[in-house]
Amino acid sequence: MHHLQPLLEDIGFNHHESTIYLQLLQAGEQPASQIARHTRIPRSTVRGVLDKLCERGVVRKLYKRNTQYYRCEDPASLVRHLQGRIGEDQQNIKRVEETIPQLNALLRKDSVIPKVKYFEGAKGVIEAFNHSLFVEGVEEILFFTSYSFIRNTVVLKNDDDFYIPLRVRKGIRMRVLVGKRKDLDLRKKYNDPTELRERRYIPERFTLPGNIHIYGNFVVYFSASEAEYMAVLIESAMMADTMRALFNFMWEQCKPL
Repeated sequence: MHHLQPLLEDIGFNHHESTIYLQLLQAGEQPASQIARHTRIPRSTVRGVLDKLCERGVVRKLYKRNTQYYRCEDPASLVRHLQGRIGEDQQNIKRVEETIPQLNALLRKDSVIPKVKYFEGAKGVIEAFNHSLFVEGVEEILFFTSYSFIRNTVVLKNDDDFYIPLRVRKGIRMRVLVGKRKDLDLRKKYNDPTELRERRYIPERFTLPGNIHIYGNFVVYFSASEAEYMAVLIESAMMADTMRALFNFMWEQCKPL
């Protein structure tokens, strides 16, 4: 590669354009066939590149004995080419600025690509778990969970020391669907009005290995075990509404104890 090639590519030439321009600059006036032979670029490609360089005003086309020849203009033509691009860019910037109101009117607010954030480690899981308490306008949190997750020592300590007290102070209700266990103590009070929490149980024949929060425009998946602490937070109104509908359907099928 010629030492000037990176400069040419920085100002907008592609690899073939810079290679052909430098070959022509050094060798002088040549037909496309000779340039193709020296650069080892197919002749059809060379002709297309030369036509573009002519349009930019940095190469000139000549006719001799019914053959097309090409030669480079004065290298100062590169500066003129850049100056012309600056002028075009400024005009296009002005046109886009004038069109922004129309573009905004066409923007589909409900088709935004979901935003995804990944958390690792026990601290990451707790950070993702507590996120629901700091989203403006959240009045209810829906929670698919497994019994092992809510009894995880890290999750349980955060729940008792921080999550439940703050959720209650903020008046955020929680509905929980949890996998039923054979050793479930039916005498224990699981639905405590003072904690703004209501819990129902999915039948034992259905396995619920995952743990999911649904609130506002967010869906958060959790995993907490000795082998893996991780969480994935997804911001998507469509996904949250879909999961909310599934939760509500299952909620109606699962009777309270």
